[in-house]
Amino acid sequence: MRYKRELLILACCSLFAYQASANCNCGSVDAANPCTGTSITVSVKRSYTVAFAWEFNSGGTAASCGQFANGDYWVAPAAGKSAVTITSISGSGSGTVSADDDPQLESTGILGASNKYGNGDTSENLIGKLPVTYGSSVSILAAIQRDESKRGACGTKQITGACVDAYNVLTVLDAVPQNAGSTVLRPNVSGSVKELVSFDQLNLNAFPRRAFFVGTDQAGVEEIRQKWSHCSEVLGVKGINGETWSEGGRAFRAEMVCGNYGARIARSYYDDLAYLMSQNTPREIINPAVAAMITYGKDIFHAIYDCDDGLSQCTRIRNWGSGAGQSLGKFPPAVIFAALAKNAKYGEYLQKTSTDLLGYADIRGPQELEQINPGANGPIWGDEPDDLKALDYKVYWGRLFASQCYDGAKGNCVANTGNKTMRDPHGYIDGPPGHPGTQYMGVSAGPMRALVGMMYLMPEICEIVNYTPLVEYMDRLSTYGIKSSNDPCAPPDPREDLSKCQPYKDTGCLYYGQQNLTNPTWGPDPANPKQCIQNNSGGNSGQNGRFPGRNGVNVNFGNDSSQFQKNWSSIRGNLKNIDCTIVNPPAKTNASITDA
Repeated sequence: MRYKRELLILACCSLFAYQASANCNCGSVDAANPCTGTSITVSVKRSYTVAFAWEFNSGGTAASCGQFANGDYWVAPAAGKSAVTITSISGSGSGTVSADDDPQLESTGILGASNKYGNGDTSENLIGKLPVTYGSSVSILAAIQRDESKRGACGTKQITGACVDAYNVLTVLDAVPQNAGSTVLRPNVSGSVKELVSFDQLNLNAFPRRAFFVGTDQAGVEEIRQKWSHCSEVLGVKGINGETWSEGGRAFRAEMVCGNYGARIARSYYDDLAYLMSQNTPREIINPAVAAMITYGKDIFHAIYDCDDGLSQCTRIRNWGSGAGQSLGKFPPAVIFAALAKNAKYGEYLQKTSTDLLGYADIRGPQELEQINPGANGPIWGDEPDDLKALDYKVYWGRLFASQCYDGAKGNCVANTGNKTMRDPHGYIDGPPGHPGTQYMGVSAGPMRALVGMMYLMPEICEIVNYTPLVEYMDRLSTYGIKSSNDPCAPPDPREDLSKCQPYKDTGCLYYGQQNLTNPTWGPDPANPKQCIQNNSGGNSGQNGRFPGRNGVNVNFGNDSSQFQKNWSSIRGNLKNIDCTIVNPPAKTNASITDA
């Protein structure tokens, strides 16, 4: 499968809504004659404005400085000097400011140790250590904490009292970058190796442009650029050993600019992509926003793949995360960046996530892939470890029974109960166990459809995602609906006592399959827990599966990008399911990566 591609030319653009003193935004694109200065002020505008203020010098004189392609600033030693000193970092318009250099999720000074997020470490906060002198490249991530007394809470009670409003990254380099940074992506904010990727190291002609997408104007493009320059997912991933820091992932997202819930951030990302892919948005104005969106993805890639030696070998790999919509949107920006990069190494790492969804040790793959599992009736939805234990089967059946939504249930159906993301461990029908097709299946449907849409629009993305079941699942969900048949598994026996039967605890059930019963009628087969007790066997009769009435019902596509939803038929076209399973990945042109 190949599509007609239209050339996207990205050139230097200085139409940023930033203010900088001492000429750091002088507009120079000449690495031999860069801007110089001692301070920078960066404003972030939404319904209100916050501002970051940086002060610095190079051996007591003005440092070299300038802007990357997305508008973020860099500073470097002045001619004849070898270091840059950061003397002050401050902010205005909301709460307090914290900062961390080369931040890592496992221990960060952003937000300090507030709210017991588990990875807060006040000793990592750079503010109290200033002035600090850097003789080598480093990324400094500054955060303005939300003033909730003035701005309102962050939308979930678990992070009340400590969440981020907006971020700003200042990169210290050891030398002036190519074209004074104007055609260079800002280096990764995390990790000790800073990779400078320039426009000529990207396959920018692969970026699709389509007439059916709605376009935007200069103000809209600037809003997109600001959003993805001042959001960050670097501190929203899980630790190297799979640690979860309570609701910290949400607290560390930028509430003011992009919100704190992963599924909504994903929807926003796809909508903004569509605006930039529209042929009705002039090419000459989209440059900074495109750079911001792929830099956002590059940051996520490096937050997951933390490599001391560049890309040659990544031994510390973090958890993509899955579950209740909070991890949606991490994977696609990294994939889009990799799809545009000439260096094949990025894509090669990401391709592996689909072939080993539990990843390295106990680290899970991305939610967009981990929740789509090959089944007996085609791909089905829901997450749970691939190495299911007997206890996992008990959990599934216990939650299904408690919901009382299955066929023949005597109680009142309460779909909003128990685990809302778990898949059918027997592999026949969609999850969740309480009521197939509800809860987080709908929450995840919109972002997953948009990712598949990008796979149709851009073959390079299909190759890197490397997971045909996702395409098959989305085509089925868009045309057929929920899969709950054919289902050989018998539902719970109507004679069970709802007040007593607890499969999870192995208590009170008279007919459940994990008990020492002569003729169990429902649940896992005692002789083979991976198999279920089938319809019309073991004393039951007249059964047609657990949820026959749900089969073919349309799912509610939550967090759906309006651009991808309205244009799905045009995106999808008349193509058969595309094959995104890579046996021998196509060769790409390898390009060297410059270390700062």
